[in-house]
Amino acid sequence: MGFRDQHVGVLLGGLSDEREVSLNSGAAMADALARKGYRVTRIDVGRDLPSVLIREKIDVAVIALHGPLGEDGAVQGLLEVMGIPYTGSDVTSSALCMDKALSKALYKNCGLNTPPWKELWLKPDDSGQIAVAKTAEALADWRPPPLFVKPLNSGSSVGISKVEREDQLEEALAKAAAIHPRILVEREVAGVELALAVLDGESLPPIEIQPVEGFYDYENKYTAGRTRYLSPPESLSQDALDAAAAVARESYRISGCRGLARVDVIVDAEEISWVLEINTIPGMTATSLAPKGAAAAGITFDDLVERILNGASVG
Repeated sequence: MGFRDQHVGVLLGGLSDEREVSLNSGAAMADALARKGYRVTRIDVGRDLPSVLIREKIDVAVIALHGPLGEDGAVQGLLEVMGIPYTGSDVTSSALCMDKALSKALYKNCGLNTPPWKELWLKPDDSGQIAVAKTAEALADWRPPPLFVKPLNSGSSVGISKVEREDQLEEALAKAAAIHPRILVEREVAGVELALAVLDGESLPPIEIQPVEGFYDYENKYTAGRTRYLSPPESLSQDALDAAAAVARESYRISGCRGLARVDVIVDAEEISWVLEINTIPGMTATSLAPKGAAAAGITFDDLVERILNGASVG
């Protein structure tokens, strides 16, 4: 379905901790559609979104929201109720991929490799305190470090920590719990990190991620010069890259994704691919990985955004 004569609303900003990234993604997408000749309105999403959509007479929504209340099926469900076509994955797929524990269980049950994990629930007691120390102690024998600790339903590496010594675990748990009480503790699988964008079921060329130092956290992800992005990747054989691309397509398929999504994969020393997670609304900033993959496939940024728009539907 074409939307050339429709009023396009680009939904950006939002209410999550990833608001600033979303503002940048949405602005870039709105500018691209404007260059393509579409009638575009930028909508900074708040709790008044339904009335804004009605007032602006939006015909189709481009979702550039990241994190909870934007990427987790909430806005998608609202748009379905209102009968407004929207870009990206539907309600079920969005909610599934946002929940790292549920999605990892799906990958495992469908025969895909994913690093071992443990789900925690760290909510305050009656006094408002979180029993972080007790939880850290209980985890001490589960897996020796290195571990990753992350909020279970956030993206953009918000709240993530790498634990390399047991005495770092308590601080990492507190950091993640400050974002969300549900926490994922995941064993590190050492290897080469790849970002594999999948567009309408087809994998785009992979991007190898090499932080200059540390791991691929929020600062390394969004600070220019802190990470090297290699396309084509230099550290893996073509057979390993082909296998990783197949894993990306399969994880996209079984998760019910549509449009553009980014699958994060680790390829270990035996060239086995391990799925970390799927981002159903990848960043579209100057440092974002999905546009880099599209560029490697010869797809310009403006054409990528137009293709995302033309995949919009209701449900």
